[in-house]
Amino acid sequence: MPAPLRIGTDLPDPVGGLDVSGLPVYTLRNLATGEIKVTTDPGRALITGKWKDVGRFKGPILRGLAARAPYFHNGSAATLEDVIRFYDERFSLGLTAQQKSDLQAFLSAL
Repeated sequence: MPAPLRIGTDLPDPVGGLDVSGLPVYTLRNLATGEIKVTTDPGRALITGKWKDVGRFKGPILRGLAARAPYFHNGSAATLEDVIRFYDERFSLGLTAQQKSDLQAFLSAL
């Protein structure tokens, strides 16, 4: 999978209860197509200047993850539970309560 990745945090109306109210909002316009994107973080596009890189980020390593809260590039997920809920809802994973608990235990053990 190519990096950087688009992990869904740049999509409009994020689900999962992530509080981004304290973050700046950027309105970007593609000069070639006129397409507009509104985001709290342009991601890799700030470095490359490429439209395709809006909302793309280099994912962090997972070692010691439990000790590095808050999560996401903008700190909008306070706990691992918030991260799991975000991805479950954002990508319609349909995780059961047991699967969420198991995933949280696994991530905490890294």
